[in-house]
Amino acid sequence: MQKGREIKIGVLILLGGALLVLGVNYLKGFNPWGGGRAFHAVYENIDGLAVSNPVVINGFKVGQVSSIEFDGRGNGSLLVTFLIEQEKLHITRNSTAKIVSNDLFGTKAIELIGGRSNELAAPGDTLISDIEIGITEAVRQELLPLRQKTDQLIAGVDDILINLQSVFQDSATQGLPKAFESIQRTMENLESTSKTLDLTVDENRTALKGIISNMEELTGFANSQQGALSNALANFSQMSDSLADLQLSSTLRKADACITELNRLLEGLNNGKGTIGQLLQDDTLHNGLLATNREVQHLINDLYLNPQRYVRVSVFGRKENRKLSERELERLQRLIQEELDERTEAGD
Repeated sequence: MQKGREIKIGVLILLGGALLVLGVNYLKGFNPWGGGRAFHAVYENIDGLAVSNPVVINGFKVGQVSSIEFDGRGNGSLLVTFLIEQEKLHITRNSTAKIVSNDLFGTKAIELIGGRSNELAAPGDTLISDIEIGITEAVRQELLPLRQKTDQLIAGVDDILINLQSVFQDSATQGLPKAFESIQRTMENLESTSKTLDLTVDENRTALKGIISNMEELTGFANSQQGALSNALANFSQMSDSLADLQLSSTLRKADACITELNRLLEGLNNGKGTIGQLLQDDTLHNGLLATNREVQHLINDLYLNPQRYVRVSVFGRKENRKLSERELERLQRLIQEELDERTEAGD
């Protein structure tokens, strides 16, 4: 009896140890009761992925990570092996094994994202690797625009402080009292103008009321004469229709033709065409008329001074004295002047 009890206790201890080992290995990714297809993926950074972390598709667990070790190339990359326990699941060759966060506590998992290829991946193939952006990186990217705006705001504040400092320097503030005095004088002038305007309105309140009353009367008169104004507009419309019926366009064309002909005639006169044009452009006739007038004046003068040249009247046979006319005097004076000029030239 004592030996049988000891044997039973030993058997129980062995079974417990075996179960403990199997449980620990299962948690590490070893499933002694089921096989699975093994696939690989190479990552530069696994971001906390561990053995026995699940492999999911659309949120459903289809396997788990079985091992993580350094890649044989020795460049620091990590080779992750995971088992797919679902035999009916088809995995294409261009599927992606993406490391994602499985819960709010940051537990990692591998999510299989199927590709569009029709070729299926064989057990032992290395799939395309990818990693989801972490919370820290996501927060950093979200805060990056805020940081940039903060930097711009700080730079703007620095510019404002520099400008304020330049304004409040001694060389820049010398004109501020005068500027404030000028502003104060301007405000006083505005206040004085406002008071003057108020007084003017008070003094002319009666006149303003009269103007407003006259405007109201004028408006009332216009309203009362609305019919007359309508008749006047109608008459004006009829008059415009009558003017349109007068064929003003043809009349204006005729007037334009007359003006063109007149311009042509005036241009001919300016060019000396025709008798009138020659008279306008040539001074010969004018000079001849002046010379003829001068000769007629001399003839009349000579006839007045020496009528005996033209009418011979003898009274008792007396011979009358002859007088020189203005023409003869001018001719005699011209001859004397020419003689004097010749002697002067001969003496020189």
